[in-house]
Amino acid sequence: MEEFDLLQAFPNKEAFDAFFMDNFKPMTYDDMKEGLEELVKKEGLDIFEKSYVEKVNKADFMEHLSQAARFAFDEAMTEAFYDKNPEIYEAAFGIFELAPERAKEIAYTFHKTYQEIFEEGMSCMFDAVIAPLL
Repeated sequence: MEEFDLLQAFPNKEAFDAFFMDNFKPMTYDDMKEGLEELVKKEGLDIFEKSYVEKVNKADFMEHLSQAARFAFDEAMTEAFYDKNPEIYEAAFGIFELAPERAKEIAYTFHKTYQEIFEEGMSCMFDAVIAPLL
């Protein structure tokens, strides 16, 4: 979609939501598993801030990830989401580039869903590869 067409196609949240609901392919942990688990298998508990390693727990582990780990997990999620839903991802980020002041409102459902999937994936990843290290 060209820039002008993108803002015409999605002038508001309702228009974007309709597009999202018609095109979204649900994601599961399996869609992002490899990318999320790869770093933990390589780095172990070194993915956390040094002062947190002795207190790792599921309730707040995401708040204590090293900057490099957070970046790697964000990248894995982005790749998995894009692989499964490229049209939605490109539309949401296109809107952000064209109208940053309105993007969060227009593409709210994208951002909310993306965050929910990320949090669920991180929770599953904790159970699968971090908990056994504790």
